[in-house]
Amino acid sequence: MNRDYDVAIIGLGPVGSFAALLLEKRGLKVLAIDKDKEIYSLPRAVSISDQGLRMAQEVDIDDIYIDNSSELGGAGFVDENLNFIGEAINLKGFTTPNGWAPMRLFHQPYTDKEIRKKIKETSINTLLHHELLNVKNREKDVLFTIKNLEDSTEVECRSKYLIGADGGSSSLRKLLKISQEDLHYNRDWVIVDVELTVPNRLEDKAIQVCDPERIGTFIPAHLPFRRWEFIIYEDEDKNDFNDDKKIQGLISRWLNPNEYKIIRKAIYQFHSVLAHDFRKGNCFLMGDAAHQNPPFMGEGMMSGYRDAFNLAWKISYVLNNGFSDALLNSYQEERRPHAKFVVENSAGIGELMEAYAQASDPEEVPKELVAKGYGSFVLPNLDEGLFYGGKALDSMAAGQLFPQIVVYEDGAISERKDCLFGDGFTLISQHEISISDSHRDFLNKLNCNYLILDKEIIDSNPWVNGFLELGNTFIVRPDKYIYGCSGNDVSLEQIIEDLKIRMK
Repeated sequence: MNRDYDVAIIGLGPVGSFAALLLEKRGLKVLAIDKDKEIYSLPRAVSISDQGLRMAQEVDIDDIYIDNSSELGGAGFVDENLNFIGEAINLKGFTTPNGWAPMRLFHQPYTDKEIRKKIKETSINTLLHHELLNVKNREKDVLFTIKNLEDSTEVECRSKYLIGADGGSSSLRKLLKISQEDLHYNRDWVIVDVELTVPNRLEDKAIQVCDPERIGTFIPAHLPFRRWEFIIYEDEDKNDFNDDKKIQGLISRWLNPNEYKIIRKAIYQFHSVLAHDFRKGNCFLMGDAAHQNPPFMGEGMMSGYRDAFNLAWKISYVLNNGFSDALLNSYQEERRPHAKFVVENSAGIGELMEAYAQASDPEEVPKELVAKGYGSFVLPNLDEGLFYGGKALDSMAAGQLFPQIVVYEDGAISERKDCLFGDGFTLISQHEISISDSHRDFLNKLNCNYLILDKEIIDSNPWVNGFLELGNTFIVRPDKYIYGCSGNDVSLEQIIEDLKIRMK
C-alpha cells in the first residue's frame, strides 16, 4: 500500500466523493477513506440545486443525477388542512443563470452507487471499512493513522493535506479539537422514504406542514419514491417512531397503507451547528463535518459541494502551480459565512413552521420570521475573500457566479458550455484583450483561458448579456465566481495586479 499522498479524504459520502473526483481530475494523488463497507443505507440527501448540477458537470457526474431525478415543481407552507399559507413558490420550467432548473429531486442510493463506480475508474485509492485513529499536523504535511476494521491492523500514512468529510460526528473534527457554534435549532425528527405501489396522485411541490398537532415536511422525491419528515416532540418516546403502524398513521392524510411500502426510515436530531474553524494546520473540514443544518432548504449536500469546489482548486494551485499555502486561508473566509447563512435560514424555516402552527392567524407571525423563512430560497453571493480589494463588490460583480453559457436548440438547452472556461482562471471579454507581458506571464501561471464572447453567444444568453452591463472584461475564478471586472474607472491591468498580489 502506498502511504504517501497529496490529499487524503476521510469520508466517502457525496461530499467526500465529489472532493476526491475534483482533486484527482487536477492531477493530484488522492486517498479516500470510509469506515463503512457499503454505501450508507439510511435516508439522507434527496435534492440537488442548479449550482449543484453545474458543479457536478466539472467531474462528469451531472448525468448520474439527471438520469435519476425529477424537477421540483415548487415549495411553500401549508396549514393543517394542507391549504397554502400565502403563495407557493413556483419553480417549474424555470432555468437559472447556472443553466439548470432551480432544484431536482433524486434517489440517493442510486446516485451514490453510480458515483462510487465512477471513482473506481480513476486513480483514487479507496480504502473502505477503515477509520481514522489519530492525526499529527506538521509544518508541511499531516501524519495520520488508519485502522482496518476487518483485521484491526493499523497503518501510518502521510499526506500534504487532510480533509474531513466524515459527517456530523466527524472523527477528524474531534481529533483536531475544533469546537462548534450552536445556532439553537435542535429537534428530533423522523425521516421516512416510501415507494409507491399505485400511480402517483401527490403534487410535485415540497411543502412545510404547519399543523398544530404535528409539523412536518412532504418532499415529492423521484418517482416512485416519496419522502415525509415529522417532528418528534420532547414528551414522546423516539422508539415509538420505529413502528410502521405509527408511521402509517402519520402518512394517512396523504396515502393509505396499501398504496406504498416503507423502504427506509431513520430518527435524526436536526442540528444547526457550525465549526469555529474550517482549517487547522494542514487539515480541513467540509460538508456536515463543518456545518450541520436542518434539511428544510435542501441545501445540506449543496453546502458541502460548494466547500469541495472552493477548496479543491485552491489546493491544486498550491501543489501544482507553486502558489503560497496562504491561499488556502481564503477557504474558511469565503465558505464559513455562506454556510452560516444556510444553517441559520434552514433553522429559520423550522422556526417559521412552528410559529405558523402555533398562531391562530398567520398574519400574527412576525414579519421578520416570515422574511427569513421565505428568503431562504435565495442564496447570497460570496462576501470577503479572494476578490478584487479583498471583498466582493456589486459594482464589479465580484463574489457573484458568472452565468453558464448555454446553447439552445428548438427553444430548449442542448448544450451547457462551462467547458469553455477551462480548469483555471478565465478572462472573458467582448473584444481582443491587450495586457502587459508581465501580466500575461502571471495569467499563464494561473492556467488562464481567454474567452471572447461573440454576438451569437451574447444574444442567446440573456444572463450573460445582463452581466456585460457591469463591465467589459471579467476575471473568473476556477469555481466560476467573478474575481472582478474592468469598468467603473478600474482597469483590467489594475485587477490583474491586485490578483497577483493576493495570489503570492
